[in-house]
Amino acid sequence: MTASPNTSEDSSDKADAPDGHLRSWKLVVVISSLCLGIFLHGLDTNIMRVAIPQITTQFKSLPDIAWYGSSYLLAVTAFQPFLWNSVQVLRCQNLGSVVCAAAPNSAALIAGRSVLGLGAAGLLQGALAFIGYSVQLEKVPLYQGIVVSAFGISVCSGPVIGGALTDRTTWRCNVPTGIAVIVAIFTFVRIKPKTNQVNLTLPIAEKLKHIDSFGIVLFIGSICCLLLILQLGGQDVPWNSAKSIGLFSAFGWLMVGFCLLQWRLGEHATIPLRILRLRSIHMGALILFFLGLSSMTYAYFLPVYFQSIQGVSATKSGVRFISLVCPQIVGLVVVGAIVSKWGFYVPIIIVGIVITSVGAGLLITLDTSTPTVKWATYMVINGLGIGMAQQLPYTALQAVLNALGIAIAQNVFINELIRAVSRQTAEVAPQAVIAACTTGITHLTQFPEVILALRRAYVQAIRQALIVALVGACGGFPFAWCMEWLNIKKVAEARRGETAS
Repeated sequence: MTASPNTSEDSSDKADAPDGHLRSWKLVVVISSLCLGIFLHGLDTNIMRVAIPQITTQFKSLPDIAWYGSSYLLAVTAFQPFLWNSVQVLRCQNLGSVVCAAAPNSAALIAGRSVLGLGAAGLLQGALAFIGYSVQLEKVPLYQGIVVSAFGISVCSGPVIGGALTDRTTWRCNVPTGIAVIVAIFTFVRIKPKTNQVNLTLPIAEKLKHIDSFGIVLFIGSICCLLLILQLGGQDVPWNSAKSIGLFSAFGWLMVGFCLLQWRLGEHATIPLRILRLRSIHMGALILFFLGLSSMTYAYFLPVYFQSIQGVSATKSGVRFISLVCPQIVGLVVVGAIVSKWGFYVPIIIVGIVITSVGAGLLITLDTSTPTVKWATYMVINGLGIGMAQQLPYTALQAVLNALGIAIAQNVFINELIRAVSRQTAEVAPQAVIAACTTGITHLTQFPEVILALRRAYVQAIRQALIVALVGACGGFPFAWCMEWLNIKKVAEARRGETAS
């Protein structure tokens, strides 16, 4: 029996559906690679948080805590509108990982976090877009859920892995492993030109209008001025100094320029005004801002509490942080199932905000000797509420608002730490405590009573940061009531009816 000359080609095509979508082992390889990329992206984010106390101690950079998160989030915001392809995304992820791992000082680490943000700007969106090209439309939600769940797994395991690496080896273990994703995408995914023919035929000038690069420069410049004054204000620079006033003025004028530009550009704006006028959009953004202010404060300051005040290792700190992140994942999954059956989501958001506010109120009672059963219960309550309430889509604007939240919490924390050290003891200068950073206070003195006094000062400072988180949790409550009370099942049915007609 003679083999056909096209046998090998036909056997290769058996893994593809007649409509060009993937199936069989090709689909498994692509989805697995996307899950790996998203999982590693989540690890990059969560490993850093639990390692913050060790990093600030090594680099003597306690005032830079906000920049470790803000530089990443600002880069995500600035470059999301650009036309990223998979190679650019993964190159930035790999390069950012290398820069972070080799960083000799705090400034280099911040630069590496910014490069990571460039890759993250297109990573998740790109992964979800590749799914749309790879499977049939009715199967897209299933596979998107699988890929997004990889991020949830990294959120749970990241703190533990980060803590173990920090204790046993080094926090610098950022491994560039995006090669597998590149190989899988370029080997198996075939994007038909006609799927994006309209955008491909646009002239270069028209494409540049859609990017709004000048608006991005104005917006990021404005936010950077605000972040600088929030970092320096009240510490290195008095609030009423010329530098503070100048930074505030630059923030205001740049933001005014950005708003005027958005109005002038109309549909080509980064944030079209017709979108912002939708009640669910601007109210949802405000809800996410306040919830992000709360959750990001916990992400960066609870590890400081565990490692600096309770004196546990980074590994144990990561294990303890699971008490906060696991309930968030559970809340997201359970609420997603309820909303898909019931249709209404606003009442659940309101209940979630109430629950997380209760947990936030309990967390401000933490002190040097809070037993495990208490702090774990408080974190579970808070995490469950955040998971229930944060059902809204995460936007680029939300990333910047979260960056501001971290900066506000850090400013409150540093200023209160300076005052608290002066109140608790005269044996150690406040600036020496800041220079020693979070895990270095035991090296400042040999007297146990002085170390205890310094830990009490840290408790008072962290409590003020946690009060910022409490304000954030409660702040979203009135805006949740202003959301449009829509039933997503009825909306979906109406859209199907319009399509059919």
